[in-house]
Amino acid sequence: MTEGRDKSGKFLAGNPGGPGRPPRATERDYLIATTEACSVEDWQMVVTKAVEDAKAGDIKAREWLSNHLIGRAGERSEVLHVLAVEHAAGSDPVALDAAKRKDSDILGGLTIFGDL
Repeated sequence: MTEGRDKSGKFLAGNPGGPGRPPRATERDYLIATTEACSVEDWQMVVTKAVEDAKAGDIKAREWLSNHLIGRAGERSEVLHVLAVEHAAGSDPVALDAAKRKDSDILGGLTIFGDL
């Protein structure tokens, strides 16, 4: 029997379970692979076909479009709203997010006031 586990391998009460995998590492890898394989032009063709199918009465196409445009029932779709506002304001939300991340990485290891 492994330390901190019962006979079936489950963690015993009070055992934190270890570090596990890095958060969202697998999802990030799949997202990167997907975005590399599907260009913006490809995605526009997929969406255009879904719109045509939805207009022709295809319920699955309507459901797919509504999930992407307004979110699934019971879920919050604030991200889409923020992107729309940024677009309407003439800014690039992806560039803004990248700049924020770059700034935080640069400042992350910087000690401004030393040990106070």
